[in-house]
Formats: sequence, C-alpha cells, structure tokens
Amino acid sequence: MRPNLLPLLLLLLPGCASNSIVMNEFVADNATGITDSTGTPDWVELANLDSEEVSLDGWSISDDYSTPGRHPLDGLTIPGNGYLLLIAAGDSALGDEYLSFRLSASGEALLLSDADGIVDDINYLAQQTDLAMARQPDGTGDWVEGVVPTPGAPNQ
Repeated sequence: MRPNLLPLLLLLLPGCASNSIVMNEFVADNATGITDSTGTPDWVELANLDSEEVSLDGWSISDDYSTPGRHPLDGLTIPGNGYLLLIAAGDSALGDEYLSFRLSASGEALLLSDADGIVDDINYLAQQTDLAMARQPDGTGDWVEGVVPTPGAPNQ
C-alpha cells in the first residue's frame, strides 16, 4: 500500500502555509493618520511572508475569542511579500477591506483565523493615540508598541 502524500504536498505548495499570513501592525487609536469617509478609522495590517499571492477565502479576523469567525475575509487576497490593510470602521458595507468591528483603544484581543483555527493572535493593552503596535523585525518579530505607523509598508 502506498502512503498518501497529498497532505504533505499541500503543505509544500506556495501560498498554502497558514503561517505565511500574519497580523503585522495595527493602530487602535487613530486620530490623524489614515482618513476616509468615516473619519479617522483604526486599522489592521496583514502581511504575506510568502512570495506567492494568497487568497483569504476561509479566513477571518475578530476581536473576540468566543467568535473567531466574526469577520470573514473571503474574496480578499494578499500579494506575495505584500500587505493588506483592513479598516476597522465598524461597517463592512463600506467595502471588502472594511471590518464589521472597531478596535478598542483601551485594549482587547485581536485574532486571525483560517479554516483550521486561530493562526495569529494578540491581547493588547491601552494604546497611544496615532502610534502603532507592530512586529519588529517586519512580519516575523515580537510585537513592539508605540512605533510610528507604516500602513501598507515594511515596519520601521
């Protein structure tokens, strides 16, 4: 009998590894940074550490461990070695990148899930106005608070 190698092959395909997508940076108390029709919304940046584009079908983001699928990310993609900015304006009817919840400046959980469960999460404390929490080094390091935001670009 031959062993089934399909599960192993799927892990080796570009863009299939869940750990290639991470939460990379966020601002939970935006007052003067990014602006749009809702004002100055908070935001979360996802990073794709893989060289291939990744579809986020089956992925979700949430601010509550009891509802990890709170906001589905179906239909969105992240370019290879790129970023996706999600706007936490509390109204997903504004567009695909708009989240159905806002971030709490006083602190809360933030979690990213794929079809198999939570792949990245953070429990953050009160945030400083217009400063980010970001992974340093970019995409792979520990979370550092109080850094200058770099939405859609490598963390400094």
